[in-house]
Order: sequence, then structure tokens, then C-alpha cells
Amino acid sequence: MYLTKLASVQLVAWKIMEAQNIDPASVFKEVRLNPLLMYQPGARYPLEKITDLWKKMEKRIKDPCFGLMAAEPKYCHPSFFGILGYAMLVSTSLRVALERLIRFHRVISDANFGRLDEDKDAGTLIFTLANIDETSYTQAREDAAIAWIMSTLRINFQDDIAVVSVNFTHSSSECAGKYYEFFKSPIYFDSPVASLVLSLELADRVLPSANEELAQFDDQIMTKYLTSLDEKDLLIKAKKIIVEHLPSGSATVGNIASELGYSTRTFQRLLHQKGTTFLALLNEIRMQIAKKYVWDKNMDLTEVAFLLGFAELSTFSRSFKRWTGKSLSQYRKSE
Repeated sequence: MYLTKLASVQLVAWKIMEAQNIDPASVFKEVRLNPLLMYQPGARYPLEKITDLWKKMEKRIKDPCFGLMAAEPKYCHPSFFGILGYAMLVSTSLRVALERLIRFHRVISDANFGRLDEDKDAGTLIFTLANIDETSYTQAREDAAIAWIMSTLRINFQDDIAVVSVNFTHSSSECAGKYYEFFKSPIYFDSPVASLVLSLELADRVLPSANEELAQFDDQIMTKYLTSLDEKDLLIKAKKIIVEHLPSGSATVGNIASELGYSTRTFQRLLHQKGTTFLALLNEIRMQIAKKYVWDKNMDLTEVAFLLGFAELSTFSRSFKRWTGKSLSQYRKSE
């Protein structure tokens, strides 16, 4: 399934690399992420490439505990997480902040992120990192996620807090002292899941930063955004996947539907509801790309045909004339 995440979130990774004297631009280029998208409101990256980004970071950064840097204000700002970042900060309690994070996480990522469980016997509320839609987080990415949540809870609380326990799935390392220094709580490594365990008293205490009116306003905005995202997301994602499949000739309705997580019939029905068909979508993309490639006189037309998924130049030539009313040579001369 094709999943995405808000591009601006990766400003955290960019700033961490700069602090570690690593050229972030080269790493982003290596994993094929456009840095400019981090500054475009609403722009999103493919999640699989973000996974690659953090793997590359771990190979280049010597400090195995660098993920904890994601909690430091100089590397992370609520604005990186869109309106969700601000909405969490005006929640009435830490429990509500965590509930809001889970409920509206799709604002920043298509992937499931976490779950909340209450243990009344133990008197605890457990936030568990549940990245079931992605490959397992690397150590640094897991550390960054848990540390960011802890930092946000402290900002909400407007005071330093300690939790019942902090759990990580990875093993301890030579810099383990940094975890105790930051969390100021019992730390457990090699745990089955990554989690933060809060006492119910702490989780439900009314916060001085609470602003229910503003929180509800933020919720309305996020709900509206998610509705519009659902309406636009299918076509945007489908187009991106089609572009990725074109050169291999595998841009079929079955392949695209499967990667989106739908059956072929369901995918075609959803496209019909949006007033289009798979063939129309495919031809629209091919025509847009073809015009750019054909205009470039340095591009070999046979290579262009291949990049667009055509087995033969003659087939591409006929399709191009049907789209534009001009032959390949006529279009190239007219431009």
C-alpha cells in the first residue's frame, strides 16, 4: 500500500544531520527526497523513502543515541507537525493530548502510529508505538518518536515530568546514560514494544495550558482536512504510483489497485465515483510527461517511449498524435 507522511516532519532529520556535520542535502538526494517539499504546506513524502532516510542517517551518524535529539527545541518545532502539533499543546490533559495524537495522526502520516491502553489495576495509561503499517522502526527513529512524545507532554504540563516507565525494543548501548538523563524515569530495553507508561493521576490532571475552545477549533480544521485528503488522496496517490510503474511497463489497473490496497473492482468503482477511469488517468499522465520529454530535443524518442511504458515507438507515436493532434516530429518542431 502506498503510504505518505507530511514532508515538513523531516525538518527534524535535516537539522539533526546539520548538527552532526553531515550534509543533509546529499542524504536526501541519495534517497530521492526533494528538500524543497518540506517548506510547502501539505506536501508529503512516500513513507518508504522516509524509512530509507533514517537508515542512511544511522549509517552516517556515529552516536547511536542521536534519535533523542528529536526532542530538543532547537531541532524540533510544533509547526513541523502541522496543526496537530499545536492542537496537542492545548489539550485539557496528557491523556487527551495522546488521544488527539492517535485520532488525528493521519494529518501527518497515513500509517497507524500508536494505541492507548488503560490498566486500572496498575493505575496506568500506556501509549504504545504501533507502527504496524511500516517496516520496523530503526533504533534512532524509535528513539525520536518516543522522545518527541515525551517532550510534547512536558510542554503541555509546563513542568518536568517523570513517567512510570519508558520501553524500547532495541538493546542498550554505550550511551544509555542519555536515556536516563532525558526521560528521568525507569528505562527498559529489549522490550516487546516501545511505549510510555504514565500514572493515571498524571495522565488525567487538568493542565494549565488547556484551551478547550481552541482545541475544538483545531479538531474541526483537522477533521475538514482529513475529509478533503480522503477525497483527493486516491487520485494523487494513484498518479504517483502510475509514474513509478511506467518505465517497467507494469502500470496496470491490477498492479496500481493492489499497491493502493484495493481490489481491482473496488479501485475502478472509486475512480468512477470521481468521474474518471484508470485508462483516462493513465493517458493523462502519459500525455503530460510525453510533452515534456518530446519537447527536449536531447531525448531520444525511443527512450521516451520506453520511459512511458510503451513497448514500441510506433505505438507511442500513434498515441501521441491522438493526444495532441500532432506527430512527434511536428510537435518537436513547433516547440
